[in-house]
Amino acid sequence: MKPKPVTHPSVLRLSALLWTIVMGSPSCYAASDFLKVDGADIKDNYGLGRKVHLYGTNLGGWRGHEPWMSPLAGASNEWDARSVLTERFGKDAVWELYNSYWDTWITEQDFKNIAEAGLNCIRLPVYAFNHMDDEGNWRRDDTGAIDLSRIEWTVNKAREYGLYTVLDLHGAPGSQNGAHHSGRQNGALLYSTPLYQNQLVELWETLATRFKDNAAVAGYDLLNEPSETFPGRMGSGVVSLYNRLYHAIRAIDPDHIIIMEAIWWWNTLPNPQEKNWENVVYSLHYYQWQNNNDFAVMKNAVDGWIQDARKWGTEYNVPHFIGEFTLFENAESWDYGLQQFTETGSHWTTWSYKVVGRNNWGMYNTTEQNSNVANIATDDFNTIKHKWSQWNTPEYFSPNPTVINAMKKATLGRNLKRPTQTVTAKSENQAEQDIVGMAN
Repeated sequence: MKPKPVTHPSVLRLSALLWTIVMGSPSCYAASDFLKVDGADIKDNYGLGRKVHLYGTNLGGWRGHEPWMSPLAGASNEWDARSVLTERFGKDAVWELYNSYWDTWITEQDFKNIAEAGLNCIRLPVYAFNHMDDEGNWRRDDTGAIDLSRIEWTVNKAREYGLYTVLDLHGAPGSQNGAHHSGRQNGALLYSTPLYQNQLVELWETLATRFKDNAAVAGYDLLNEPSETFPGRMGSGVVSLYNRLYHAIRAIDPDHIIIMEAIWWWNTLPNPQEKNWENVVYSLHYYQWQNNNDFAVMKNAVDGWIQDARKWGTEYNVPHFIGEFTLFENAESWDYGLQQFTETGSHWTTWSYKVVGRNNWGMYNTTEQNSNVANIATDDFNTIKHKWSQWNTPEYFSPNPTVINAMKKATLGRNLKRPTQTVTAKSENQAEQDIVGMAN
């Protein structure tokens, strides 16, 4: 039976109260925070508002060690590191050690640093093995719920400082490329192992379920640098997985942007219209390895990347996201590159926020040679724990003016969109329905 319209005065008072609360609090901006794609643009207000550009950096080396940029010795990747530590100290001790590192490598101060550099976005590398084991069993918190607390903390803390978060699956079950930065180096097992493919789908379904109404999440970056023959170009196996993940996520979350990486050329991805993919962004990573201290060489590289983005972005009608890049050691290259990326409408996140060493890979570098690099194969438990707790940014790192100054110049005066709340318009509408229901 259809209910009669409610006109009781108490309901009117409740509705007025709700409106006052919503419009008088930061939540009133939440509806416009949610980002979606409109053609080749990203816009707020579920794709119906103003154009938004995302400029940021990666939180690399944090939730997944890369020994060249983070304090790990005694193993070349996370898979081997966990194996060594588990054999030496036991499974539970591994989490105690890693928590000591995770608690200090990124803290609240780091989000403040990123925002003050003129940025409005972070790309968060996620390593599957931090959340499920090799058999697909989830790591759970004390209540029995799937433990995504570190991801949730990052998204919420970033939002507090006006930063969107891109969730980037950097290390997939079985590895999507067999490289050390995927966390595992014994082959790209993802493409030949149905168990790992099913785990991958379940992981993204779980993330989509947890974050589907979260306006501070800019989008889902499905796989970092995936290739069946890495470092060779990706093939049909990757595209097939993208398609499967797209539909699995869309069954749960129809609204968030889905980011697909082309490794290494635009034409390794199909025209999204051919696949009926909607609300997607295409991403490329740019690293010019030869003669990269020569400004003329780097300028030509930047100009070529932009030319390709214009050509393919127009043909495919998708936004262009530079998910990773560095412009190496020449300050002029940084100034030119970031200015060009920004002025031509690209979205970008540098690799990376902080690194061990003194170079232009990081916005922040170690201030001096830090001896607290744990050798997990030889150091005892207490030594590893102590060393891994000695990496907070204020004490052990200093800002890199070459990179940070170029960022500030490129984003100056651009009135960047910043998220204010995680709640969405849908959540607000549900709250109103709940209050009206209470009045009935």
